[in-house]
Amino acid sequence: MFQKTLVFVSVLILLLVQSLFTQQIISLSWSDVVGISRQNNLDLRIARKDYQHQRLNQWKAYSDFLPSITYQFQRINNIELPEFVFMGQHIRVGTDYNFTHAFQIQYPIFLGGARIANIRIQHSLKKSLKAQLQNKEESVVFQALEAYFRIMLMDKLVTVNRRAREAARGNLEQVQKFYEAGVASQLELFQARSRYSSTLTPLTSAVNAKKIATQNLKFLLNISPDDSLVLLDSLHQQDFLAELSSMKLPDLQQLALKERKEIHMMQAQKKAAGSQKWLAASQFLPNVVFSAAVQHQAQVNTSNVTWDDYTRVKNAVVSVQLPLFQGGKRGLEYQQARILDKKATLQMEQTRRGILLDVENAYHQFREAFANLQSLQLALQEAKEALRLANLNYREGLATQLEVLSAQLVFSSSDADYQQGIYNYNVAQLKLLKAVGLISSIWENNNYRR
Repeated sequence: MFQKTLVFVSVLILLLVQSLFTQQIISLSWSDVVGISRQNNLDLRIARKDYQHQRLNQWKAYSDFLPSITYQFQRINNIELPEFVFMGQHIRVGTDYNFTHAFQIQYPIFLGGARIANIRIQHSLKKSLKAQLQNKEESVVFQALEAYFRIMLMDKLVTVNRRAREAARGNLEQVQKFYEAGVASQLELFQARSRYSSTLTPLTSAVNAKKIATQNLKFLLNISPDDSLVLLDSLHQQDFLAELSSMKLPDLQQLALKERKEIHMMQAQKKAAGSQKWLAASQFLPNVVFSAAVQHQAQVNTSNVTWDDYTRVKNAVVSVQLPLFQGGKRGLEYQQARILDKKATLQMEQTRRGILLDVENAYHQFREAFANLQSLQLALQEAKEALRLANLNYREGLATQLEVLSAQLVFSSSDADYQQGIYNYNVAQLKLLKAVGLISSIWENNNYRR
């Protein structure tokens, strides 16, 4: 039994040591969050692969303008030669073996404009994917910064709620002593217990919310869930907007229509839809193809062929093909392309209106967050002064412990609201930057570590 216990303890120690060596402690500033999220986020890395794939599709479209050159070798063993009957005579024609070496070049001279249309489609799709990649990058950075600031907020709320819990616990212990001494009533004891119990739920919620925000940030930064994060910043009021904070709503909306990546993406998709209509129309035009071939053929009755057995054959062909009727397929495909073109126009208008609404919502949220932060700051100052006066009156015998506790709880609540206001203000700025399409200015105007 002792040996089994010893083995079990040894295994636990080894696992603990291994986890300590594999676990990393990562220090992060908010500028680090920007750089790491742009570089390591899995969604972004997948989007970059899609963009790289489309770049190759564009080169494939250009390759259609180059000729195709083919080499072919063929060895035929005629096991039974064809037989012809001529004037009652049975005659077998051909040789037992045929060998062929052939070089062929083919170049489409004219395909109704399909190649040019395809190049335009692939180029527009590449621009669309580039804009989509940039939009994804902005969204990932916004989410990572939001998670980073939320961790700092929850850390502040944990501190505030712990302070409130300790104050309520101290009050409960003192009221308990007064009650046992017969100085305090049972109602006062129940009130003290109720106040202490009410401080437990906010503390537990803040601790859990901090854990969730931390894991969310690790996911966005592609960091192992087992690693520990150390935040180098503290929650304070940021200035992300700079001169944008003084701009009016109509000016911000017009700026968004120029900068938002969704607009660029829809413009590229609209061009692709127009080129798709051109591609469908090219099916009504003839195809002109030039081809030439050089063949060396040997027809012998033995498999031991020599170079002298070969004869050379050359040919050059220009073919013109015009499909006259294919069951109405070409007309239907052209009508489908026209529908997609009109659909892209409607989507463009929908995107434009959505951007205007997005900027308006973000603008009003920013103004509201700014106003709330000013009032919360004033409320915190008043609660702090009220707590100072309550402590002073308590020392002078002019206030009770309950009044001091009430002032302490009001101050803790005001402090928590103020920290929440700072978080809301910072996030509202980021939302407005993202709505305008200029959140990239955070990393483009600064030399952040990546």
